[in-house]
Amino acid sequence: MSDAAALLPVPGAGKPQADPWADVLGTLEMDAVFCSTGRFSEPWGIAMPALPGVLMFHLLLDGRAVVDVEGGRHDLGPGDLVLVPHGAGHAITGTADDPATGLWDVDRTVVADRYEQLRIDGGGRPATLVCGAVGFTDPGVGRLLASLPPVLRAPDAASGSAADDGPDGGWLRAVVAAIDHEVHHPRPGTDVVTARLADVLLVHVVRRWLEAEEPASGWVAALRDPALGPVLRAVHAEPQRPWTLESLAAVARLSRSAFAERFARTVGEPPMGYVAGCRMDAAARLLRAPDASVERVARQVGYDSVPGFHRAFVRRHGATPGAWRSTGPARSLAEVLAR
Repeated sequence: MSDAAALLPVPGAGKPQADPWADVLGTLEMDAVFCSTGRFSEPWGIAMPALPGVLMFHLLLDGRAVVDVEGGRHDLGPGDLVLVPHGAGHAITGTADDPATGLWDVDRTVVADRYEQLRIDGGGRPATLVCGAVGFTDPGVGRLLASLPPVLRAPDAASGSAADDGPDGGWLRAVVAAIDHEVHHPRPGTDVVTARLADVLLVHVVRRWLEAEEPASGWVAALRDPALGPVLRAVHAEPQRPWTLESLAAVARLSRSAFAERFARTVGEPPMGYVAGCRMDAAARLLRAPDASVERVARQVGYDSVPGFHRAFVRRHGATPGAWRSTGPARSLAEVLAR
């Protein structure tokens, strides 16, 4: 590391380190693409379409089910929750041999704009399921989702004792019980309550994975890295700062070459490319403010040139800043599928 880099101020130096997972989980501000409850009897099955950039989930309240994601089979019992973080197409069926009907061909009752009740009556063993797909208001959450495995499974939260599934067991069972009650005793606002309770379960599953797993590469691995973690936190705290490879290496307390190699190997992209992405994700959040202007947001994320900001934003988000400010990211299922 050069003498000049060593003299650069390190953001946050001397301050207590914040809980890194608080920031990570704080980005999981969800916006439902759709949520549904299903009453099925065997044989039954649903073929879920691929929804890029959307997290899908299935919570089995009673009965049995099988989820098949990318050739991996996951048997579910009452209280089991499965997440498909990457939006991969998959099937959920009563048994492994049951046929799967395309989602759009399943009999349904539309309860609200993004809430439906599904039915498949095969005449056999019944099952009750809560399914959904969620997008995220913070586009930067894609880094976390990319670090997750193709399937995340929560332990059985509907039965057992707190001693069996840790300190969270009691309240998790209470959340599942509340969802179960809403589904079986619908009232005005059931769609909202069910979706919000499902949000709580999703965050819990991600938190459990963050606590338990130690991936060798990816964004989560970089956040845990003693050299790279402070860099990520500094960039996210001050994306508008005029970062250079040298100043980032100073935060990591590594030479420029060692830092650049370690960052690219772990994160999967060069350091300055990561900084540019963080600036554009911050810009996307700022543009949602009612009084936001493109010029002001460009300055807030460190751009003196509005045309330069405009080009960088389009490269990152596939839309102009003005269009994003007017419409925001895709929200409905139809908008997601149209992308």
